[in-house]
Amino acid sequence: MIKKKILAVAVGCMAMTSTAQAACWTPAEADAATVRELQLRMMVAALRCSKSEHDVLYEYNRFVGSKKPLLKMGNNVLRSHFAKGKTGKQAMKAYDKFAVTLANKYGAGSGDLSECESMHNLARTSANSVDEHLALVSIAQRYGISSKLPGGRCGIVIASRD
Repeated sequence: MIKKKILAVAVGCMAMTSTAQAACWTPAEADAATVRELQLRMMVAALRCSKSEHDVLYEYNRFVGSKKPLLKMGNNVLRSHFAKGKTGKQAMKAYDKFAVTLANKYGAGSGDLSECESMHNLARTSANSVDEHLALVSIAQRYGISSKLPGGRCGIVIASRD
């Protein structure tokens, strides 16, 4: 009887561990989220700043055009993250919720145009950057862009020899 209870607890702990692991973000997934947030930040600025003297739209469109393969790759990584342990429909709903939350983070602003020059520079820097995912992550970090990751980052696993 005691052995059965111990086995039940052990199985339950393993199930909880795999669920927690599925929710955490690997470094590649966290970087993909940062690049997605960078892109959404500039998209919102392109809409908001269209009437300012620092129109972001041209540079934003250049960024999207020149970095399309990187953006697509990052979105695939994000979709894979949200697919862990979910059906296709659930995964897409979770991904969409994440992206909308990121966009709303910036879209809910006051309409203040004082940031338009900075966003214009961000879009130009991003469009002119080398075609590497980590270059975009670095740019995002320099501009203070970092995603809130539901579930947090995954713990570091260090392999050892017995």
